[in-house]
Amino acid sequence: MKDILERKEKVKDIIDYELFKFVFETLVEIHDEIFEISRGFPADKLVLVKQLHNYSKLVCTEIAEAWKRRKNKDEFIKKLSDSAHAASKTQICLEYASKYNILDATVFKRLDSKYEDMFELLCLGIKED
Repeated sequence: MKDILERKEKVKDIIDYELFKFVFETLVEIHDEIFEISRGFPADKLVLVKQLHNYSKLVCTEIAEAWKRRKNKDEFIKKLSDSAHAASKTQICLEYASKYNILDATVFKRLDSKYEDMFELLCLGIKED
């Protein structure tokens, strides 16, 4: 019986790892895309560009830190929350860029949806515990 429980825990760890890996890699792709897109923003929007770069990078950093602290549930949840806050700030900056016609509305919707999807996946993974 103990062997079965150990194997079940190993499978769960693999699933958790694969989920986090997928989410992290997707968030890095989003950051890279934001970085490339923002290169075309007007020079007078430098503050917005810097915010987009910083916040989107922070999303990835906080997710990585959450994974490192997963053994302590409170710290894990705190880092996930910090990442979600950074994602919200990124989404707001993207929305401003779209509102002021610096960013195409369809690109905004796609990036915004990707962020929502990634955090929904993380929430589903946490609720399964």
